[in-house]
Amino acid sequence: MVIVKLQGGMGNQMFQYATAKALARHLATDFKMDLEFLLDRSPRENFVYRDYDLDIFSLEAPVASKREILKFKKLPENKLQTAFYLLRNIVRPRKYYYEPHFHFAPQVFELPRHCYLDGYWQTPKYFQSIEQEIRNDFRFREPVIATSQELSTMIKEKNSVCINVRRADFLNNNFHGVCDMKYFNPGIDIVASKITDPHFFIFSDDPQWCLENFKLDHSVTFVGHEHKGNKFSNYLQLMSQCKHYIIPNSSFAWWAVWLNGDRSDKIVVAPTTWFTDGDWDPKDLIPDNWIRVAN
Repeated sequence: MVIVKLQGGMGNQMFQYATAKALARHLATDFKMDLEFLLDRSPRENFVYRDYDLDIFSLEAPVASKREILKFKKLPENKLQTAFYLLRNIVRPRKYYYEPHFHFAPQVFELPRHCYLDGYWQTPKYFQSIEQEIRNDFRFREPVIATSQELSTMIKEKNSVCINVRRADFLNNNFHGVCDMKYFNPGIDIVASKITDPHFFIFSDDPQWCLENFKLDHSVTFVGHEHKGNKFSNYLQLMSQCKHYIIPNSSFAWWAVWLNGDRSDKIVVAPTTWFTDGDWDPKDLIPDNWIRVAN
């Protein structure tokens, strides 16, 4: 069995789910999710608590029991337990595996059939072998909400460009940093130079900031929070319907692009710097055909 630790927001959980399922398929075994850390509300400094978000999709993934998790995490308490632990690992090898770095680690697929994944796994290279199955799993459980149907139709009919602006939880996050207008303005110019009659749809967790800062010479629609839906799922669905993208350094926005499908005419602008820490290399997250713009 493969058990994966869920942590972070919706985009992170999607990567963790997809990687665990692909590894389980590779190892010809089952997989389950560990929600203990995700739902734990113990006090932590400078920490954003998250909820389980994958229930917006048409997927079924069992949750690991405490006993199943402890088989990987519990340390032996005495010599007899230690001997039993070592013997069990000879008969049925188990491995608690930490993600070694941010980019693709092919050695993941050499893990034993009983393993625990602890990391973020942010590259489609982990699940490209079962891509269509993951696309089926990430079908939205509910259609676009009734009050967004007109907006959805407009997105599909126009030469729509999704601009996603991530601010709220990134403002005090030294790990990611925030993309501002010095990034978005060049991105807008690039996309506008490549397509005719662009219509920009701006999605953000800070709509007021967007209204005050985006001054476009093109058609624009600011998508308010009346369209966000449960857990921003309606936002994600509307974003995935756009034809082109200018995204921030956010896995949520990355998935909107991926859910849109593999269209050759799709223009995607992404920031050059994904993390403030240069040791975290997004080379396996950002496809070569995406346009990188300094942020």
